Formats: sequence, C-alpha cells, structure tokens
Amino acid sequence: MKNIIFILSLSIILSSGITIAQSGKIYYSDFAGANFNVYKSNMDGSNREVLTMPQRPNGVAVDWLGNPPKLYIGICPTSGGGVKIIRCNTDGSNIEDVVTNLTSVGDIELDLINRKIFWLQDTYTDDRIYKANMDSTNSGIQEIYSFTTPNVNLWGLALDVANHLIWFTLRGSTSYSSYIKMGHFNGVTLTDVLHPVDNPHDIEYLDNKIYWGDDDGIKSSNIIGNYVDTIFAGAKVYGLCIDSVNSRFYWTDYNLHIVKSVNFDGSNETDISQTPGTHTYIDTDVNAFATDVNECSINQLSFNLEQNYPNPFNPCTKISWQSPVGSYQTLKVFDVLGNEIAKLVDAYKPAGGYEVEFNSSSIKHQPSSGVYFYQLKAGDFIQTKKMILLR
Repeated sequence: MKNIIFILSLSIILSSGITIAQSGKIYYSDFAGANFNVYKSNMDGSNREVLTMPQRPNGVAVDWLGNPPKLYIGICPTSGGGVKIIRCNTDGSNIEDVVTNLTSVGDIELDLINRKIFWLQDTYTDDRIYKANMDSTNSGIQEIYSFTTPNVNLWGLALDVANHLIWFTLRGSTSYSSYIKMGHFNGVTLTDVLHPVDNPHDIEYLDNKIYWGDDDGIKSSNIIGNYVDTIFAGAKVYGLCIDSVNSRFYWTDYNLHIVKSVNFDGSNETDISQTPGTHTYIDTDVNAFATDVNECSINQLSFNLEQNYPNPFNPCTKISWQSPVGSYQTLKVFDVLGNEIAKLVDAYKPAGGYEVEFNSSSIKHQPSSGVYFYQLKAGDFIQTKKMILLR
C-alpha cells in the first residue's frame, strides 16, 4: 500500500484533528453455518476478540484510513436471501448496510483513495466483479466483469489503486481451466497473467508484484506473470493478506483451519490462531502508510488528469480525473489542428473522482485514425493529454 499512496502525491493536513494510527490487528471471518463471527486479534494471535455479525460473514476488508476505521464485511446467510455488504466499527458496533440484495459475496477489496469498494460474486455459473461507492448505501454500483463458464468460480481479488489495475483468480476443475487474470477498474481488456495455474485461491498486490496461494503454496510474480517464485511451499491458502510493515504474509489455511503467518522470505512460519474454524477471508490494518505518517492526519488529493484507457482505442475510451476542490470544469477533445471535436464535460463538479466515456462513433463527422488531444480545465488548472484513435 505504501507505494500506492505516495505515488498519488498526497499532502498532509496537520490541522484537521483526525489522526491515523497503526493498531496492529488482523481480522478474519468464520464461514461456518452456526457461527456468525468475525475474529479480531493482535498480529501474533493474542487478545482474540469475537465480533458477532447479523448472519454468516465471508469477505472482510479494513478501512484503516477512515475516522473511525471501519470493517467492510460480506454477509451470506445460509438460506432465505439477505446477502449484502455491511460496514461496522472495528469492535463490531454501529452496523450499516453498504450494498444490499446481492446474489453472493466473496472477496472484498477497498480503494481508500477514491472511496470505492470492489467485490466478487461467485455462484459457479454466474460470476461477476462489481464496484460501488463505499461511504453510502447502494450508490454507484457498477458491474466490471462477468463470467458464465460452468464450474469455474471467482476466488481472490487484488487492486493497484494508483494504476487502476485489478487482478483476480478463476478456479476451474483443473489447472488448465484455472487462471490469474488482469484487468482495469473500467472493465476493459482482460489479460491472462498465468494459465495454467494449480487451484489458485486468494491474491494480493504490493510494490509491482502479485502474490497468491495455490496448491503448491504462496507464490509471487511481476504484474504480468513473469518470474514466478515459490515463497513458501505447502501453504493451503484460502484468504491472504500482507503486513507490509513487518514483511509478513498472513493466511487462513483451508487444510488446518487455522490462521498462519510467514516472513516475505519464507522463514519463521507461525501458527497465529490455535482454535480451528471455517476461516475464509482475512485482512489487516497494518500498513506502511500508517506507520510513515503516524504523527500526521488526513490527506488531500491534487488535480490529476489520467491517461485514457484503452489507448489506442476504437471507438470508445474512458477518461478519468481527480479534483480536490469543487469548481466549474470542462473536458474537451481536439484534433491535431486544435479544432474542438467533442465537449465531454461542461459543468460545476464537486471535489472527487470522475470518469467519462468518449465514443468517437457518436460524433457527427466521424474522426479518422490519428492523434487527438483531451484537455481538462478546472479553475486555473489546465492539463492536456494525447490519445490515439485506430479505425
């Protein structure tokens, strides 16, 4: 998480009175039908607490940047519907709905910069990846990817927030029907990162590498699947999380039914929980960012116009930008002669992140292949970037 936060050029505001602290906890769910528990403990497994949920929990993620910090938990009753994502305080109090009327909820990941929640729907026949706004209820829900191949299920999910990239594991009945895939927050252009792969489970991203568990243990590679390395052989990973401060992996072991941990180099294997259970997903609030700014407080984003994606494109591409303050904003497209060919935005925008689609086929006089420019104006801020249309 450290590189993601600082790449985004966050500036610290010392006067807000909202502090960010490293508390050093892990949180993991118990998916047994009779137990509606999320467990919370110190990183070494001591001082374990039971957080009682309204129904059976599954995916769990920590909003350590919130004030106060929050847990986001997938709720999956054994029958009768009611599948949803909730949020609560880290002691289990103040439960609120985030997304309701879902089919299923697997892994959950959070984009704490743009305040988005991502989750997996896994039914073995109709699997989907969604995102939504994480600070309200049933807001901004968007399907990113869908898969309808029988007997293949989505399992793990990882995010690179700085570059809007997403990785996920697809588990089939054999290694040849199993994949690790890479996509984009916008839901375009999937890439096979690894195939075949032996029974992949959860996956994480850190510092331009991905880490996952499969039948051979905990493994790593670069973000496109090159230089695969086995970090710890024999681990039976269900859920996986990373303590980037202390350079350790934590996972729920589907064979031993306990939580285990190991250093990044595969040394110092440790049993964290001693009580077996149907433990599924796991997360931690320990992160490098919280350690580096533990005397500071909340952050403010700068203006940022992102590169369109995909690029080159035909006929559609998406353009995203970040605005730290509310202002009147325009987003226009120009040809190489400086002629305006499209006006995508012309309105007042509150502070926040935005995304629009440019569809070249909707222009009355169809543009030809070549270089075009898009320009964002917001108050005194002006930024222009190049994109390429291929017919």
